[in-house]
Amino acid sequence: MKYITVVKKLEKIHTCPFCHEKPENMLQEGKYFFVIPARAPYTKHHILVIPKRHVNLLATLSHAEILEMNKLVDIRAKKLHTKYKDVSLLLRDGLVKDRSINKSINHLHFHLLPNIWVHVQSNKEANNRQWTEDKEYAKMTQTYKKTFL
Repeated sequence: MKYITVVKKLEKIHTCPFCHEKPENMLQEGKYFFVIPARAPYTKHHILVIPKRHVNLLATLSHAEILEMNKLVDIRAKKLHTKYKDVSLLLRDGLVKDRSINKSINHLHFHLLPNIWVHVQSNKEANNRQWTEDKEYAKMTQTYKKTFL
């Protein structure tokens, strides 16, 4: 199923996909943040670092949250560097307005992207991303745990 279709369905029922993540899908969990494989990955081994509380802006994080965020990003980037030469970090904050910049989720999160050139996606590219269904996502999570924990 297309990622954008899932996101729009969740919006209609006012549900944030990050606020309802299952613990078994988490690669790592802290007091304030958790780490998961991306459900609609841009590339293989695409990982997300997400605050547990629903927050939209980086500037609204507490000092303790920022410290934990930095720690988790550092740990995950180092793990990815054991397999990949390059890792990019992409911050997504703010509110989704009209999707003119292809932002789709109103919840602060960080993308850790191995070996990918970060570029501005066209609407067509963004709308063609695929959502990983639960069964396949559970398998992917287990593979990530074996590879990067």
